[in-house]
Amino acid sequence: MEKDLLKVIHFQAMEEYPDECCGVILGNLNNSAEDIVFRCSNIQNQLHAKDPENFSRDAKTAFTIDPKDLLAIEKKTRTRGWSIKTFYHSHPEHDAYFSDEDKKMALSEWGEPWYPDATHLVVSVYNGVIKDQALFAWDPESKMFKEQPKKSIQFNS
Repeated sequence: MEKDLLKVIHFQAMEEYPDECCGVILGNLNNSAEDIVFRCSNIQNQLHAKDPENFSRDAKTAFTIDPKDLLAIEKKTRTRGWSIKTFYHSHPEHDAYFSDEDKKMALSEWGEPWYPDATHLVVSVYNGVIKDQALFAWDPESKMFKEQPKKSIQFNS
């Protein structure tokens, strides 16, 4: 991930604060110069309003990517030959960690990640200001998402 991509993600996290933001970095696995940030809509507040029993959290502590955005992402990956490289979201008023809820959303019902090659970036936002960020990748041996070294967040910059 280039520094410019991080700036876009940080801006979105601050703009959508105090709610969680979410999105995806798409690109060519062989050429990071083509990477783009695809901002997604967090529909968690709508889900919570319609069905608070099944969606007990609102967008301040959870995110759900709008299915329309997922369809658009899928179309871009097919038509351009791109891949989903990184999923990202923010943690307002919380540290940058891969929560149990984050793991649950990233894993299928059989315990394998939906996108095993994609990383997950979590951006911590306190009082509308970026505090920290952490990148997580699936480790097939341990069957866990492991935090990556901070330098890997700079991606190819």
